[in-house]
Amino acid sequence: EPKPKPDTIIQRLNSLNSYQIFINAIMAKSEHHGYTVTYESSSHWKVITQMWGSVWPKVLPYCIFNVMVAAFIQWLDAQDNISLAISDKGHSFMNLMVAFLIVSRVNISIGRYNESRGYLSTMYRESRELIQNMVVLSGHNTDQRSKEWRNEVAYQVCLLLRVAMGVIDYSENYINVWELEELDDDERAEMKKYIFLDTGGGQNALRWAHGVRTEYEENMRVPIRMAYLLRKTIRSQRQHLGEPLPTPQELKLMASVDNFMNGYYGMRKFLTTPFPFPLVQMARTFLFFYVYTVPFALLSDDSNAVAHCVVIFILTYGFMGLEYVSIELDNPFGEDDNDFDNLGMAYTAFEDTYLSILHTDGPEWTDRLRKRMDPRNKGLGQGRSETAALLV
Repeated sequence: EPKPKPDTIIQRLNSLNSYQIFINAIMAKSEHHGYTVTYESSSHWKVITQMWGSVWPKVLPYCIFNVMVAAFIQWLDAQDNISLAISDKGHSFMNLMVAFLIVSRVNISIGRYNESRGYLSTMYRESRELIQNMVVLSGHNTDQRSKEWRNEVAYQVCLLLRVAMGVIDYSENYINVWELEELDDDERAEMKKYIFLDTGGGQNALRWAHGVRTEYEENMRVPIRMAYLLRKTIRSQRQHLGEPLPTPQELKLMASVDNFMNGYYGMRKFLTTPFPFPLVQMARTFLFFYVYTVPFALLSDDSNAVAHCVVIFILTYGFMGLEYVSIELDNPFGEDDNDFDNLGMAYTAFEDTYLSILHTDGPEWTDRLRKRMDPRNKGLGQGRSETAALLV
């Protein structure tokens, strides 16, 4: 059969929004590598014109609209007895207030962005440290039970990291972490048993609840329960290892769990403490009022209409762009260009775990762990950046 001809540009314009096509054409790019937006800081031109991760597509409509407003009132002003000019003294007083609110919001957003990245780094680091310390300290035990214990600890460490990432991503995909594919039937039943929701899985902890809990709240409870199970498994080394670890070495492994949970609790604080709404409301109210009254204030200026439109375009881009930068940084998790690939970075931590088990217990036990973390054999490593492992 002959292959159908590709859609022409005219057909695409008829079926899609023309502005979106324009933006997609600007942003057309080959595959990008890295866990978030990267750029060549030494090239001014490339930084200015790069569309990947840029706020241009979101800010451009505001710029165009404000220029159209300016052109329209300039036209009205040219007509007899029709003038919408206002004094620019009010804008002179507002300049400082608007700049303060916008810059303060950007600074706080950058602080939150870096804070969340620090919590992620703590969780990734401690999961790797726990596994490496475990295999080094217990590697002289080479019997079957010792290998089973190491494999179980490795599995639960990976699960702890995976459910923590699931909590972070819940607001985007609404997938309950106790339904993740990486959990085996026993782990899933254990998680459902100790949450304050009726999941339809039989026994739960509802009878002891102090109030009605949401799924979001109960998802945040799962990593805490998983950390408890991991601590119990580490403690069970006294029964599983032929030559048990001394107490100081066991406490070293426990300390990694403690540090991991410090990172998780920090991330939980980040997720449950949004940017203060009164500040956002004030900044945005002042911003829109200021930006969209500038065309009226400029009418009293003697410059020509083209100069007014250029100034208004640049001013709108500056103020609205900073606001959208704040919006991007407020929540660095999701599918936006500037968001962290937190799950992709977690997968690199899983791979480091496999390498540690491979070195100590061999391919058979590595395959066993890998299968437990990918029960449907979908291939966790497909489609991710080859540089992500160097960035976590």
